[in-house]
Amino acid sequence: MSPDLWKIWLLVDPRRMLVALFAFLIVLGLAIHMILLSTAEFNWLEDGVPAATVQQVTPVVPQR
Repeated sequence: MSPDLWKIWLLVDPRRMLVALFAFLIVLGLAIHMILLSTAEFNWLEDGVPAATVQQVTPVVPQR
């Protein structure tokens, strides 16, 4: 890498760049999820498979 690469941060505010990066990644993640939910094969909300059930846990009583 170039030794003068740090000078890019003199042109661009690092805080703004991080906020823009996080906003872009959130929008990208939401867009991917909405695209998957709109397909019949990858729609996990209406696939007819019931949610996993929670099993009862029997408390273990220590023996003396």
